[in-house]
Amino acid sequence: MPFVPAVEIEVPDAERRQVLDEVDRLLHAGKFSQGVNVEAFEEEFAAFTGAPHAVAVASGTTALELILRAVGVGGREVVVPAGTNFATYIAAERAGATVRLADADPATMAPTFEQLRAACTSRTAAVTVVHTGGLISPETEAVAAWCERRGIALVEDCAHAHGSERERRHAGTFGVAGAFSFFATKVMTTGEGGMIITGDAHLAEETRLLRNLGKSEAWVSRHTRPGWNARLSEFAAVLGRAQLARLPANVTARRKIADSYAEALRDLPAVQFLLPDHPYSGYKAMLLLPSGTDRDALKAALRERSVQAAGEVYETPLHQQPVLAERYPGLRLPGAEQACAGQLCLPIYPGLDDTRLHHVVRALSESLAQVRAR
Repeated sequence: MPFVPAVEIEVPDAERRQVLDEVDRLLHAGKFSQGVNVEAFEEEFAAFTGAPHAVAVASGTTALELILRAVGVGGREVVVPAGTNFATYIAAERAGATVRLADADPATMAPTFEQLRAACTSRTAAVTVVHTGGLISPETEAVAAWCERRGIALVEDCAHAHGSERERRHAGTFGVAGAFSFFATKVMTTGEGGMIITGDAHLAEETRLLRNLGKSEAWVSRHTRPGWNARLSEFAAVLGRAQLARLPANVTARRKIADSYAEALRDLPAVQFLLPDHPYSGYKAMLLLPSGTDRDALKAALRERSVQAAGEVYETPLHQQPVLAERYPGLRLPGAEQACAGQLCLPIYPGLDDTRLHHVVRALSESLAQVRAR
């Protein structure tokens, strides 16, 4: 059996030719920034998600920061899940907020409604929810309704959730805005880049100003906001448009693989496969391992069997990250700690055929037995 890598990034020949042809046109025209491709990418992404407005930006982290600046969190608090990427945290801090951490439910990798509510105070300006692995928590609508009643902005970190839907609503449309990442490993990519979606015309306009040095006109140096350069290039937008066109087929293929994993893993009751109860992006195939499993030893055993596990979504919760540990001395968030310590991701990408998938499952079963026998 050939080695099964954690990730395979494939660009079909037709897409590659399309992108190269469009890049060649850009090079001939000399229009590399703030042009028709960025505008078209925004329109197409808004249509795909069902959002009235989309704003293309330099990264997913920047998308979160711009949203939080636009809703005015400076000097107040933002609640962030502890079991997420540092980017979610630093975006709130850079927007001028103090961050409060919420615990998580390992079964969804997200805070429950009660966990989020417990983290809020009278100073809470916004709550950021993260659709980890593409999973949208079943309590998202309840959280959104509660935040609206309280006057708290609900911001969605959709870095993993391109194509994820719950109750026919796309990720990013439950709160005031959603932030997407197009980093190299995502379900669709521009290498680096991000997108804001929102139903709020004022928020869309404010983030457009902030991403372009506070200028309302692209090429006129009249600044009305303390913004900075957070723009997406025309080259990135060209790739983004091509990737978006292929996204539905890509997501369908990933979902099929996730379903196949769920079926194959039924004979391995020691692990819990986190298959959501809604259509999702298929960005991650997440497992909860048996308590006490030596994950590093398990990954090594998988490599011996020609399988590279995709690692962990988030190995360490935020309050235990070296850069933040001194800010949260003694803080215990057991759900987030369990979620980070006890999960593992299997390879998932459109090119993973049934033969290799079943090899992964077989290798996982043998590797778990090997590690637990020690």
